Amino acid sequence: MKKTLISHQRGSMILEALISILIFSMGILAIVGLQANSIKMSSDAKYRTDASLLADRLVGMMWTDLSAAVAVPSVGCSNPFNTVMPNGLADYQTGGAQFNAWWAAASSVMPNAVATVNTATVLNPPACSVGRQQTSRTSTTITISWTQPGGSQHTYNTTTTVNAQKDN
Repeated sequence: MKKTLISHQRGSMILEALISILIFSMGILAIVGLQANSIKMSSDAKYRTDASLLADRLVGMMWTDLSAAVAVPSVGCSNPFNTVMPNGLADYQTGGAQFNAWWAAASSVMPNAVATVNTATVLNPPACSVGRQQTSRTSTTITISWTQPGGSQHTYNTTTTVNAQKDN
């Protein structure tokens, strides 16, 4: 009777070893999957940061160029903020000269990227009058869209107001 009991248990140790190897292999594959997902998320974060920095760079260029181009108020006006916004920032809109120069340098950073810039004047100053603060304000919306290789499309939008003010 003992012989039959022993014959039924033959190979059970090999079966246990194979099951433990299978469980260990599944754990290793799960860790590799987590690592791959972590790298993908890191890459996504990098592109989002790049898009934000590129948009901020363009806004900074607008502010710098605008402050240099704004006309100084007339001497007869008591308010130093009577300014005129030059051409409504048309050079920075999609297809403008400044936009094209910015995008030529920026497009190499983002994979399969498209950028658009729209500006709209939200306040234009009337003629200079005593006691009124006058300034031009332009709402600017920058949209950068990109698609990573083998990934989905992502979009970054930012809206800011560009003010034209200059002291005497």
